[in-house]
Amino acid sequence: MGQAPNKCPMCGETLRWKLVDTTKKGFSVGKAAIGGALLGPVGLLGGALGKKKKCYCCGKCGFTHEY
Repeated sequence: MGQAPNKCPMCGETLRWKLVDTTKKGFSVGKAAIGGALLGPVGLLGGALGKKKKCYCCGKCGFTHEY
């Protein structure tokens, strides 16, 4: 997952391309690797805290995607 674009990838709309939600989901490999390096096996559980995901939606065409 990359950084969100500043316009809708489907129709090119910039004014109505908006962040609609931010959540934490899934398993974060990066957090697990850092936790494992710092705290050992117990630190691997840090990956279970999840990744921060941002959901964007286009008000023009209705396209929605998480980044």
